[in-house]
Amino acid sequence: MSVAETRIDDHVGPWTVEDVLALPEHPARARFELVDGVLFISPAPGLAHQIVSSGLRSQIDIASGRSGARFLTAGAVMVASDSRLFIPDIAVVDRAAVSRGTLATPLEAMLLLGEIVSPVSQAPDRILKPALYAQAKVPAYWRIELEPDVRVVVHELVGGSYREIATITGKKSVQVAGEFTVALDVAALGRELEG
Repeated sequence: MSVAETRIDDHVGPWTVEDVLALPEHPARARFELVDGVLFISPAPGLAHQIVSSGLRSQIDIASGRSGARFLTAGAVMVASDSRLFIPDIAVVDRAAVSRGTLATPLEAMLLLGEIVSPVSQAPDRILKPALYAQAKVPAYWRIELEPDVRVVVHELVGGSYREIATITGKKSVQVAGEFTVALDVAALGRELEG
């Protein structure tokens, strides 16, 4: 039994962000996330997931850099609030909120969070996480579907919830919370998957 499994099995009571951050890396690179005392464990992402994540982050990063925006684009970073810890597949964060030593980026510093839906993450990525990200007032949420074809479902925060504004399967320019515009090429992501 691994150290991570032993520590999880030995834990008593609700989890805290500090408890989760203190866990050693899981030997199979599973992701530990937290929602109000409840620990969620999901498997490490597969190759298709990683290809799409890398491609999208690159497209966002290029657009942000060209615009001179003050944001960083990252993937699989820890994003935290007082009682919640997420590891989104794509995160666009205000540069002023992070430094080289940042372990968990503040949720309130996020401009955009994106989740790539897999067979085991359908309910969290389609229902739970968008509701919690909207509650935290993250301005933009992108849900990326891989089946039957790659598509990016773009949501913007309106009032206290997300409104779907576009589903992109080809090329289209998309505003990211009014800060910069990304020339998305979702078709290119699909071609990358086909090799």
